[in-house]
This record gives sequence, C-alpha cells and structure tokens, in this order.
Amino acid sequence: MQPNNLFLIFLTGLTTGGLTCLALQGGLLASTLANSKSTIHDPRSKIHTLPILSFLSAKLISHTLLGFLLGLLGASISLSPITRGWLQIAISVYLFGIAGNLLDLHPFFRHFVITPPKFIARFIKNKSQSNTIFAPAILGFITVLIPCATTQAMEILALGTGSPLYSAAIMFAFVLGTFPSFLI
Repeated sequence: MQPNNLFLIFLTGLTTGGLTCLALQGGLLASTLANSKSTIHDPRSKIHTLPILSFLSAKLISHTLLGFLLGLLGASISLSPITRGWLQIAISVYLFGIAGNLLDLHPFFRHFVITPPKFIARFIKNKSQSNTIFAPAILGFITVLIPCATTQAMEILALGTGSPLYSAAIMFAFVLGTFPSFLI
C-alpha cells in the first residue's frame, strides 16, 4: 500500500466510519457528558471540552495500539490468497448477517450479533454513569472492544499489511477521521 492510501482511509473515517462509529459509540460519550462535572468549558457553549477530548484521545490511542498489534499478527502469519479469499467471503456473510439483524428481516439474523460478556457491559454502564474525570478516558479506551462494521473492515486491512507501523498508521488515520462526527 502507498502512503496516499492513508488519506483515503482518513476520508473513510470522515464519512462512513464517522457515522457508524457515532451510532455505536456516541451514546457512551453522550452519557459521559451528561454526568460530567468538568470545569473546563467552551466559553461560547455549555459543552464540556475536557471529557470529549479525553474520550477521543483515549480512543485514538487504543485503536492505534490495536493497529500495531494487528500488524504484528499479520507479520507473523502468512495467509495464502485462497485463504484470504475465503476469509473475505466469511466476513461478507457476517456483515450481511449484521445488516439483516439491523433491518429485523428474520429472527435468524440475531445470531450474527456478537455481544460483550455481561461483566464488560456492567463495567461500561457503571463508567458511563460515573462523574469522575477518568470515566471518559476509560470509555474511550474500551471503545476498541465495541467496533462498528467499518472499523472491523479497517482492522482487517491493518491485519493484511503485515507491517506494525503501517497498520498503526491505518487505524490512526481512520479514527482521526471519525473525530469531527464525535465533536459535532
């Protein structure tokens, strides 16, 4: 891959990724802001900027680290073109299953949804209701555990590069592209 592809990955985060990530993770940020008692405010509005920046910074760090780890994993395993093809077909079936669940086409499609364990769901709920300054950062960091479909596609792209630094750059560019959606 060439470095100019990072700009395309940033644009993907800016458009599709920003919307899908916001739909999945925006509630965490909104609930954190509702419970925040931060003292740093934007003088023109009532929005607390420190929790937003804390959430987004932690999200950027966790996804960049994940990209680095995916690059290491991609460097250590070598998939044949046939195996990659079957993997892409399986991922496509999975994404169509997720879409079928979202559209409520048939009860069968609910089997495609991967839910986090109960203890993680409780932890996220407790942290989102917390009013400590560290709650937004913790929630931003663990957004890596609740990726949207576009993020999953970027993770697969990062895995396929076989380069830890380039994989980290892919995830960095993508998540950076999602920032405007969260800030708005």
